[in-house]
This record gives sequence, structure tokens and C-alpha cells, in this order.
Amino acid sequence: MGFHANWVHGNALTVESPENLNRVGHFGWGADMSLKPGKGSWFHIPLPTPVIVSDVRSTVIRLFLMFETEQGSIRNVHVYDGSFKVQEFNDLLSTGEHRTALDGLNTFNLADPHSVIFGMGISFFFVADIGFDSAIPPSRLILASAGGDYTSG
Repeated sequence: MGFHANWVHGNALTVESPENLNRVGHFGWGADMSLKPGKGSWFHIPLPTPVIVSDVRSTVIRLFLMFETEQGSIRNVHVYDGSFKVQEFNDLLSTGEHRTALDGLNTFNLADPHSVIFGMGISFFFVADIGFDSAIPPSRLILASAGGDYTSG
């Protein structure tokens, strides 16, 4: 059985609802987004996917989002193979700095390994905080990279 990992740079990130953002930024070090207070959006990132390696279909076992948030949180992470939803991770409240090391907030272990058919993608929902009594600093979402661990054989 072979093991391999594939990653994509964060500047490949796309936004589903750009009208909810103050800023969409793509830089050499990743994607840097700012949402309007209280607004949210789905973000999507495609993963380089080795569908077949040495005549054997690849199986994805875990995925990663290397991120940082300020004044907002990641609430949902959905994993897709083409248009098929493989698994949902919901009711999250992921915040803080998670760009430089793997941890429990940026690692998503699939309940069951998934044989890749068309190509993997990660979609996640980020919502900006809202200040009720006073103004708050702007939200910030940074995505440095995303990846997955695969087996074959």
C-alpha cells in the first residue's frame, strides 16, 4: 500500500458570495479575505487529486485546511468528490492561528476512507463576528494551503 499527500496553495481559493466581502485578496503567501460584520460565505478550494496511481484507485483518508481567522469563525467544512458530497463537518467554531502545524481544528479525518472517482474539493463556511454594542475590528480569513492524505493499493 502506497501513501501520498497532495497540497494546493491557498491563493487558489474561490468565494461563493463576494457581495458579503469587504476584501478579496490573493497573495504569494495565500488568500486573505475580509467579510462584512455578521455576513458569511462559502469558500471553495480544489485539491490536486491522484485518482489512479500505479493502476490503483486512490483513497483519501483525511484533509487539511491551513488557516487563520480573526473576528470570525469557520462553521462548516464539506468534502466533495466531483459533485458528490463525501462528508460534512458541521457545528464547528474554528478560530485562531492554524497555518503552520497540523492540529485538531485544521485536520478533517473522514469517517470512512473514500475511493476517489472525479477529484476532491473542500468547501467551508466562514462567518464574520458582529458587534452589538460597539464597533469591532474587521474580520479576516487567511488560507495558506489545503491538502489531503491518500493511500493506494
